[in-house]
Amino acid sequence: MNQLVTYSSLVGYELEKLRLKRSIDQAELAAACGMSQPVLSRLERGKASISIDQLFVICQALRISAVDVVANATAAVSAIKAEETVQVKTTKEVGTGAALLTGAAVGAVLGILLSKKK
Repeated sequence: MNQLVTYSSLVGYELEKLRLKRSIDQAELAAACGMSQPVLSRLERGKASISIDQLFVICQALRISAVDVVANATAAVSAIKAEETVQVKTTKEVGTGAALLTGAAVGAVLGILLSKKK
């Protein structure tokens, strides 16, 4: 059985990684972005699709480029697509009821796949 991951969850994972690197907690970043902490949590875990507006607002608050976030997510897509057991799909393609890799599971899979490239 193939595992599924969405593009939104990869972007969310990248944002979470950058937030943690800067030692900013979710509540602080959410407040700076004008959203609730539960909304930010869902975006980071890939439980909600991130809009382009949300991406830019979060990136601005983190003082990072949205281009860099998307580039890192794109590199993750390439690493994942090289594996036959994991598929990357849009939220629309996945639909409801699918078992998705989100949050820490995305990080674990990416860690394994990217370490294989070294």
